[in-house]
Amino acid sequence: MTRHSKWIDRSSPWRISWRRLRLPTLVLIGVLSFTSCSSGFERHAHSEGVAALAAPSAPEELVRVKRIYDGDTVLLEDGRKVRYLGINAPEFQEPFYLKAKRFNESLVIGQAIRLEFDQERTDSYGRVLAYVYAGTEMVNARLVQEGLAHAFFIGPNRKHHALLLRLQAEAQQRKVGIWSARGRVRDLKITTVHPVDPNQDDQYPSYVRIANLSNATIKLAGYVLSNEAGQRYVFPDMSVDQGYTVIVSSGSETDGVDARGQLVVHWSTQGPVWDPSEDTAFLTDPSGSLEDRFHYKGKRVKSSAPRSKSKPPLKQGTGG
Repeated sequence: MTRHSKWIDRSSPWRISWRRLRLPTLVLIGVLSFTSCSSGFERHAHSEGVAALAAPSAPEELVRVKRIYDGDTVLLEDGRKVRYLGINAPEFQEPFYLKAKRFNESLVIGQAIRLEFDQERTDSYGRVLAYVYAGTEMVNARLVQEGLAHAFFIGPNRKHHALLLRLQAEAQQRKVGIWSARGRVRDLKITTVHPVDPNQDDQYPSYVRIANLSNATIKLAGYVLSNEAGQRYVFPDMSVDQGYTVIVSSGSETDGVDARGQLVVHWSTQGPVWDPSEDTAFLTDPSGSLEDRFHYKGKRVKSSAPRSKSKPPLKQGTGG
């Protein structure tokens, strides 16, 4: 999940006729220009790191969908999985999960669809990352417009951010789908809890991903993330922009934005934070009110809307 980012004096004491040097000079200028452009391209490619290596060889691709997993992930007839870029649809057991899945199916199943790529062509799970078009309509955007997905920006992929944020704001104003009374109207949402099983190899430390669903930048100072054991993490004075996410990762590294543009903070504890078998993540705002809760059991992960009976651990719990 990283993108690596690292960087003529001319003088002569001789007086020589410009007419005699015109041709050699033009040749020299051409060589220097080519060298300069080549060096600039190499520096640009190096600065892009993983993103440059993942760039598609063609700007788009025509494919057919075989199966729908949910509102933002499909299986192609050639066996590849496609994760829709820039959005996140409700997960299993969340409000509007089935409606988002069925609406996505109505737009793409069995049809020839077009994939448009951004800076990164695949994610760490090997899924293709794309903006999906059915005819001239972008499915990603339509799902957001119908209130069946929210803006969800990860990495350097920024091609359609403005469009998706505008459609999300309009859906929120109309109170449709996930923005309706049956949905989950809040500013911050826990989208992932990733515990680490000590008995299995894992390329990532345990982490929680939290998305900003509002239409403005949110200051995180004073928000608290906690688990069922009473361990607490208090967010530092940082902000997360609209549509973007913050990762709360186990470890003691330096907080900040990584090379891919992902905001990462670190929860340093003496032992594991998240129980690999079952646990609940609670997110409370600076006033102590429950913002979101996310329960998981084994590999089956689900998010639950805040309820009046659901209370986060007591504030005197242990933890970093």
